[in-house]
Amino acid sequence: MTSDDTPAPTRRARRVQTGAVPVSGSEDAPDGGILTIQTGETDTVYPPSTTAAVDVTAAAPTIATVPVAEVPSVATWNPAEPVEPSGFALPTDLGTPTVTAVTGGHTALAWVDESVVEHGAAPADLTAAATPYVAVEADLLSDAPRRSPFRAAVVVPTLAIAAVVGAYAATTLLWPLHAVAPTVTAMEVQPIAAPAAAPAWPAQGSAAEAVAGVPGTLASTADPDAIASITKIVTALVVLEEMPLAVGEQGPEYRFTSADRSRYWQYRAGGESALDVPVGGSLTQYQMLEGMLIGSANNYADRLAQGIWPSDAVFASAANAWLTAHGVPGVTVREPTGMDSRNAASPEALVTLAQKALANPVIAEIVAKQSVDLPGAGHVENTNGLLADPGVVGLKTGTLDAWNLLSAKDVTIGDKTVRLYASVLGQPNDEARLAASRALYAQMEAELQPKPSVTASTVAGQVETLWGDKVDIVTSGDASVILWNGGNGTVATSYHLGDSRDAGDVVGSLSVTGPLDATTVDLELAAEITDPSPWWRLTHPLDLFGLNG
Repeated sequence: MTSDDTPAPTRRARRVQTGAVPVSGSEDAPDGGILTIQTGETDTVYPPSTTAAVDVTAAAPTIATVPVAEVPSVATWNPAEPVEPSGFALPTDLGTPTVTAVTGGHTALAWVDESVVEHGAAPADLTAAATPYVAVEADLLSDAPRRSPFRAAVVVPTLAIAAVVGAYAATTLLWPLHAVAPTVTAMEVQPIAAPAAAPAWPAQGSAAEAVAGVPGTLASTADPDAIASITKIVTALVVLEEMPLAVGEQGPEYRFTSADRSRYWQYRAGGESALDVPVGGSLTQYQMLEGMLIGSANNYADRLAQGIWPSDAVFASAANAWLTAHGVPGVTVREPTGMDSRNAASPEALVTLAQKALANPVIAEIVAKQSVDLPGAGHVENTNGLLADPGVVGLKTGTLDAWNLLSAKDVTIGDKTVRLYASVLGQPNDEARLAASRALYAQMEAELQPKPSVTASTVAGQVETLWGDKVDIVTSGDASVILWNGGNGTVATSYHLGDSRDAGDVVGSLSVTGPLDATTVDLELAAEITDPSPWWRLTHPLDLFGLNG
């Protein structure tokens, strides 16, 4: 038998297996002792000890014994013989065994730390206990140390995040608004038109009126009428076309004889207007024009025309051609003096003729004179009595069967000088033609007074911001220009918002240009342009930084 062989069961073990010996309590040995039963002979300790040699003398264990006399006889068991269960029975008068702690030189499981083992609970089943691993029920984290919230792993990321958030907030809240500057939207401004003119037409005859620089001429009728000596305006124009003079020049001389004086008296005898001539003397071209336009001398007109054109028919052809070429329709000329009643024109055509005549500086200078002194004729008064009125600059009277007057007048409207034109035909006398002309001028002057073309506080634009603020741009005052007879001004606006944000700040200008003048008024903010809210700044970084398109 070797040490590796299983030892033979002891007698006690065989008895227990057959039920011959009753066992009290658990089969396992109690803590700290060994269960023994006195049978009258020395029993083997159970559980068996190690097979190694033990010095029993040195450490003899104390064993509790039971007197043999008190234990009934027990049948022995022979393994070779069959045992009948009914052939034996356990004694019933055995006393309760006593358990005595056995001490020796070697303590079982001395290496076990009781302080550790006692914390473990018994397994719920024996299967778990049979495993080589022991479940530890103690909470491994129950006594774990508390981690500080201020450790580096927490503080550093928190501070970094806070720094990023703070930097973002500071940047967006303080970032300049250059990339999100307000935009200006121009709005169309419709100017106010002038009211229609209401001319003071004469009760008799016909008339026309116009304002220099304003398109259109108003006339009471388009029918032509005899113009009489107003024809001399045409004669002066065609003569100067053939023999031009500059301002200050006198031109060639015209010499006179007694025969010329005789013809002078013939004009007078025929009821024509004429001026005496200097017999043996001369008059310059300029003086001849003065006598014809100021004194309305027919003999001077004929002398000028005959020096260029051989007959009235040739003259008439040249004169009508000039009128057509220079855009003066509606005027018909038969001879240079106006004595022929077929020399006729409409009132509107005469206004155009006056504009052409005054465009010639030599004619304009002469017709504005109230009088002149001429050799042979002496002192000559202008037949145009309207020259006594302030601002009247001439032109010419004409009288046959009725009294006519073509005139022009400069008036001051605001700070602008405006030239007015009037033609009056078919009046009963000299006073009537003067009165009719004055009435036309007075009415035109009243109608030309500046009136607001664009009124104050007119919306001319709007400022809009990305954050939804809208502010109107309005005119700071009235923009008034000179208009007449339904005329309109032309409106133009310019804007320069810059850094202006307060109500009343000037952010541009509005100009109105009429046919005669122009004016400009400031454009200002109607209200304050507010800055974006902090929330808008924080939620629109791309707009603030100019990265949103």
